[in-house]
Amino acid sequence: MAVNLGGEAAPFFQLACGGFYFGCAGVGIPVPVTVPDMGTSIASVTCNGTTLTFSGTTPAEAGGNRCSGGTNHHNACTANADCPGGACKFLSCTNAGCLFGPPLPIPASAHNAAAISTCVINTVSQNASGTADCGTGTTTSYSIPLSSAVFLTSDLMLMRCSGGSNPGGDCTGGGGCGTVAAGACPGGTCVNDTGRCTTDGSACCGDPDCTAGGTCETGACAGGANAGRGCITDADCPSSSCKTFIQPCPICNATTNVCNGGPNRGLTCTPGDSIPNGDYPTSHDCPPPPPNFIGAPPIALVLDSGTISRTAVDLSDQVNVFCGFCKNGVAGFARTCNGSPTGALCSCAIGTPCAACSGAPCLAVSCASNADCTPLATRGFGSCGQRTPGAFTANDLARTIVEQGAAAGPLMTGGAAAPETLVSIFCIQPTFNALVDAGYDLPGPGAVALSGTTQLQ
Repeated sequence: MAVNLGGEAAPFFQLACGGFYFGCAGVGIPVPVTVPDMGTSIASVTCNGTTLTFSGTTPAEAGGNRCSGGTNHHNACTANADCPGGACKFLSCTNAGCLFGPPLPIPASAHNAAAISTCVINTVSQNASGTADCGTGTTTSYSIPLSSAVFLTSDLMLMRCSGGSNPGGDCTGGGGCGTVAAGACPGGTCVNDTGRCTTDGSACCGDPDCTAGGTCETGACAGGANAGRGCITDADCPSSSCKTFIQPCPICNATTNVCNGGPNRGLTCTPGDSIPNGDYPTSHDCPPPPPNFIGAPPIALVLDSGTISRTAVDLSDQVNVFCGFCKNGVAGFARTCNGSPTGALCSCAIGTPCAACSGAPCLAVSCASNADCTPLATRGFGSCGQRTPGAFTANDLARTIVEQGAAAGPLMTGGAAAPETLVSIFCIQPTFNALVDAGYDLPGPGAVALSGTTQLQ
């Protein structure tokens, strides 16, 4: 698979398959973040010759739903009414209201940046649609629009139990990192799950704890020459990888099969993905804390097995713009009812129903030029642009994003599942949380490559 980002000539910044990239050139945390595996999305298809036409499926059609919370937790359901005191999680369907993939942790592993770590819950906002060809196994414009609920959670478990009857459980005391909640680890011990010093790998809560020098980082090298030492990215770990200590989403403990962290702490769960890092596995049985919700920016996710690209444009007030939104010329962006340039300004959480908008969502206003922002000019938002120029890296100023998918090859009903890679490039609205938008450099472009299998049944 070749996925790369580059200027008008040769690529200069290779994109990783299975990674989620976001932000402009000033993104302040390492990207990509790992896309959860093991997610299943079931679409309905109709055939005309070799052409397949996709449509969404209902929770009853797709099945595989489970109650989260309440008196019927972890049992099968098809509607919220089946889950008194909880919610029915629609895990595999593709109509509006269904979930898309397991919870997505975004650990902000840059130095001293853990506080802006987030957990994202992606929900289908419009019924899926698209086409494919069963003769070639290509997928074209598979549209599955999302509402991406963002929870600003930081690190949910600064201290975690080791051994005993509550392994992996949260044992953080009232004083945060370094303090222990009494009785949280029966038969075990409470250990620092916040950071390690870069010089000697000793546990730390901040740089002052690294008395041998170096800095306190929220990851540790899993092996190699720097095994156990603090790290930020895999580049800090020769011949190994950097394993984060940040849990922005609650964990479904793969040993005990109970939720660690979050409102369903201690309840039964089924892991929704595997364990590539310290912020996994996640599960919709283990949701993030509702009070940490900051907004649900819409994502126009359109997946394709071919090669797709997006080239930046130079606007009146900013060059190298991939995703324009009406702004005040600096970093302040307009929020209006339904994202209309003529709509009333609003201040509700992005993407959510707003009383000031008679129940319509409060959204950023997309634009292709300053002319699109003319109705907002008298209200101070007459400039079109993104937060900063470029995309994903400050190494050079990106001009073109290119992603290359991979078709599944010939498919037949009842045949074996075939490997396929679907790619997408899209725009991400601001969350209107000042810390998150600054660290993630939003609004700006996003890109993802999803590797999995496709099967006709």
